[in-house]
Amino acid sequence: MNAHTGSTGRPRDPRIDADVLAATRELLLDVGWERLSMRGIAAHAGVGRAALSRRWPSKAHLVLDALLGAVPDLAPFDGTDREGWIEWVITGSAQLFSRADVREALPGLLAALRDHDDLRAALWQGFSGPAAALFAAHGAGDDAEETRDLLDAKAILVLASGAALFTSLVATDDDTPALRERIRELLLPVADRSGDDDEK
Repeated sequence: MNAHTGSTGRPRDPRIDADVLAATRELLLDVGWERLSMRGIAAHAGVGRAALSRRWPSKAHLVLDALLGAVPDLAPFDGTDREGWIEWVITGSAQLFSRADVREALPGLLAALRDHDDLRAALWQGFSGPAAALFAAHGAGDDAEETRDLLDAKAILVLASGAALFTSLVATDDDTPALRERIRELLLPVADRSGDDDEK
């Protein structure tokens, strides 16, 4: 998700971006979401407050960028098949929600996503769109099959990331490799499903 596209004027200084994003992650661990502020981030990064406002319209936009990146990281999917795609979604989701900075930000981010439709929509599109397209690209069917494949991919993303979120917040005692392996076993049949389903 790119939360700060469409800016005009002077070229962006990538050093400022990197310093601000690193400062955001550090302060999340040091002071938590509630005490985290744009002013504090700017001071910690050694940049002006206005530099943040030009790049990120809110604390939630900045934190999401710091935790997830401006664009999805699709490198783990390079050269993989559908089974590998499913395995990485499960593994990547578990790794994401086990991070200390992500766990610290989650309560505040969930509230921000509830209150900001634009942020929620941009996050889901950036999260699901490119990854689902990679899953569908492994198919060789017609438009109807491609539509089904995209829906399958989004369903897997919801199930795997939702499971990782739930176990990180609620079912912490069961957040184990054995549970993740069982989730993988339940989702893997989607990778092998043939187009025969459309004829039923």
